[in-house]
Amino acid sequence: MGMIARTSRTVIVTRAAASAAVASVLLLTGCESAGSGQDAGADGTESAAAEQTAGSTEAAATEEPTEPAAMTTSGALVDDFPAAVKPLEDAEIVYSSVEPGEEGEAVKLNLTMRTEMSESDVLKFYAKTLEEAGFEPTADASSADGITKQTYHADEASQLLAVTINADPNTDGALLVSVGGTALP
Repeated sequence: MGMIARTSRTVIVTRAAASAAVASVLLLTGCESAGSGQDAGADGTESAAAEQTAGSTEAAATEEPTEPAAMTTSGALVDDFPAAVKPLEDAEIVYSSVEPGEEGEAVKLNLTMRTEMSESDVLKFYAKTLEEAGFEPTADASSADGITKQTYHADEASQLLAVTINADPNTDGALLVSVGGTALP
């Protein structure tokens, strides 16, 4: 079935490319004829063919599936950010993003913040807020190479989030906290 889908998509792209090429030739021919004083399609056949070809190209382009676009922003929460993931109190939001999924599916998300909270307070905050949103830790928090990570999951829609904490290399005494993964909108 996957091969059939690829083959039909290739045909659509090939037809679209061929239609675009034909439309370009017809439009160029019409321009040259009109510019040289010759009667360019007095019966309207060249113009009608060009319009029909252009319409076919547009139809082929709209038949292809479009991927939902990721939304990103700096310094604030992006619109439609999942309510399950709350920003830390008094934290500076550095970056946030959401990549929509299909209807009823989890979205991909990322929230990066700068905070002066302690690592243990960050872990307590997310343990509490994510538990309230139906998430459970997958294991105890782990630390390696100056990075602490705690992973949470929720069974509904296979949601999975990771809270990552490390020292901010640009601000003494501050931590960078990232929450990323998938969650329902």
